Amino acid sequence: MGSGGAEKVVSEISDFLAGVSAGRVFVIGASTGIDSSVVLTICSRIPHATIHGYFMFDGATPETDFADLSELEKSSGVKVERIDISPIEKAYEETLDGRPDRKVAGNLKARIRMSILYYFANLYSGIVVGTTNRSEYLTGYFTKFGDGACDVEPVIHLYKDEIRALAKHLNLPDHIVKKSPSAGLWPGQTDEAELGMTYDQLDGELRKLEGVEGGGKISKIVRDMMVSSEHKRKMPPSLLDRR
Repeated sequence: MGSGGAEKVVSEISDFLAGVSAGRVFVIGASTGIDSSVVLTICSRIPHATIHGYFMFDGATPETDFADLSELEKSSGVKVERIDISPIEKAYEETLDGRPDRKVAGNLKARIRMSILYYFANLYSGIVVGTTNRSEYLTGYFTKFGDGACDVEPVIHLYKDEIRALAKHLNLPDHIVKKSPSAGLWPGQTDEAELGMTYDQLDGELRKLEGVEGGGKISKIVRDMMVSSEHKRKMPPSLLDRR
C-alpha cells in the first residue's frame, strides 16, 4: 500500500465514520495496540469530531503501554482516560467464588472493557467504535460480546499488514507500530503465540482463501479457526430464521 493508496483508505474510513456517527461522540478503547491506535488517529482527523478514549489497564498491563499511551496522546491530540479495571476483576472473582483459568478470565476481561465502553457511550449518547481487523474477524480472534461488540467497525475490511501500512502512513509512534500484537489478557500474552503463526503467515493464507492473491490450499489450522469461530460472525440462531 503506497502513500497515495493509504491516504485514500484513510479518507474513505474518515468519510464513513463521519456519516454513520451523525455527529455523535466516538467512544474508543485505546489499548495502545496498533489497531486501536490507527482507529483513534483516524477519528482524530475527522473535522469537529468529539472522541472519548479509554485505556483500561490491570496488573497484566506492561509498563511500556503507559509510555506508548502518552506518545499516542501526543501524536493524535486525543486525551485518553486511564481506568484501572483490577477492582472489577477482583469483584467478579469474589462474587463467583473462584479463580477461572486464564482463557476464561481473559474473555471476562474483554467483556468488562466492553461494558465500560458502553457505559460511556450511554452517558455521552455516543457510539462505540470497534477496532477488529479482517485477519482477526475471519479467524474469530476476538471475544464474543467483548472486543467484538461495538456499533461500527471501520477497519474490519483491512488485513493486519494493511493496518501496519496505515500506521506508518499516519506516523504513529514507532514502538506502537513495531511491538508484538497482544490483547493484554494475561502477562506475556501475544496474538501470534496464540494463533500459532505470524500475522504475515496468516494474512497470506487468508488471501489465498478469499482469492485476493493467487490460489492454493489454505492450511488446516487456519481453516479450523474459521470454521470453529463461525458463530461469532452470525446473529444468534432463533425461530425467526424459519419465518
